[in-house]
Amino acid sequence: MKTTFFCKQINNPFEDPSVYVRLRCQRHTFLFDCGDISALQPAEILKIATIFVTHMHIDHFIGFDLILRLVLGRDMPLTIYGPEGIIYAVESKLKGFTWNLIKEYPIKIEVFEITGNSMSHASFYAESGFEKIQRPDLPFKRTIYNEDGITVNAEIFDHGIPVAGYSMSEENHININKDELLRRGFETGPWLTGFKKAIRNGSNDYRVTHSGKTYTKDDLNSLVMITEGQKISYITDIAPTDENISRAIELARNSDILYIEAFFLKEDHERAFKRNHLTTAHAGHIAKAAGAKHIELIHISPKYTGLYSKAESEVLEMLEESKE
Repeated sequence: MKTTFFCKQINNPFEDPSVYVRLRCQRHTFLFDCGDISALQPAEILKIATIFVTHMHIDHFIGFDLILRLVLGRDMPLTIYGPEGIIYAVESKLKGFTWNLIKEYPIKIEVFEITGNSMSHASFYAESGFEKIQRPDLPFKRTIYNEDGITVNAEIFDHGIPVAGYSMSEENHININKDELLRRGFETGPWLTGFKKAIRNGSNDYRVTHSGKTYTKDDLNSLVMITEGQKISYITDIAPTDENISRAIELARNSDILYIEAFFLKEDHERAFKRNHLTTAHAGHIAKAAGAKHIELIHISPKYTGLYSKAESEVLEMLEESKE
């Protein structure tokens, strides 16, 4: 499978959680959470087009100010998704500054707030001093982003407050077997674009004529090689309740990479329930039940600094136990 998502944790697992995602052949990038992002280069921040915020605790949102300062003069809009309260949080941040000198700046900020079965939408434009423009609500049916073959689904969890978790996936790769193409006497050309589109859309009325003969999509199936697209998931700051864990498993189902918090070691499971965080055991259980191919631990409590190997071994132990 060709790598499309190039992901990196911005900080070490004991610091503010945040994952930066670059896509092959695209200039813009994505960011999951924006706590302390000072380790990013300005050029990297300038490429951020979309931010997926889990919640607005300071270790997940304080980096918004740095992003705002750097993107003020750019043309590309900044889009932010988050749970209940994200519009108010962005508006409050913007109201904390004076904007009388930016009316000619092009930056536009679009904010989408996931609440229940709907998404609220508000716009903040530099040309109007970032005054809030309330837009009509949109339906929320898990999928919040679907552009250029990339889909992002969201789920709301309980952390004592609403918290959003996310999964990002790409559509399947459709490639043409050139040897088979030549063997059957076909030539490359623009017609292959239409053929690929018909396969992706599941169209049954596709027809193409070659050398006086008309072929259907099914006639040409041997020309195609389909490989599954990548999927990454990002889940942090959720209480270890049965409902949360069930939702996390479904959101992370078949992830190639699962970024998941392991805030407490399993010996501190009672504190985990009191603080609404996952333990290493919970993280391992979710990863195994979801069928995640690879797990990256994030947001481990700083009290365990120097004990990463222990946290990792507890997760792996849980994965092995789940196999039995």
